[in-house]
Amino acid sequence: MNTKFQGKTRSGKPIKNYRKRVDFVLPGVPSGVKVPGPTSGDLEKALKVFKRQMKDNEKLDEYRARREYTKPAAKKRKKMDDAIRAEKRRVRLQKAWDKKKVCWTMIIDGKAK
Repeated sequence: MNTKFQGKTRSGKPIKNYRKRVDFVLPGVPSGVKVPGPTSGDLEKALKVFKRQMKDNEKLDEYRARREYTKPAAKKRKKMDDAIRAEKRRVRLQKAWDKKKVCWTMIIDGKAK
């Protein structure tokens, strides 16, 4: 029996009751999922789909940001620190790149060539 093209397989055997991600999505509800079957595997897959949806909608990032209040001055200071750190890194990488380059300049009759 050729099971090569009969759906999803794991080590040559077809997976029983394989459900696609589309089976768990509620149409029109971006942060909701449904559990299509009574098995624990369906519940685990529904949780996995739910976490993926929350990550795609960036809801988890928003919830993490709202855990504590950050003063505007602290936000500004963090932004400035990040910019300074990025500039230092850029300068360090540029110096390392310039150090590898060897450039000779000849001055003939007062003109660089």
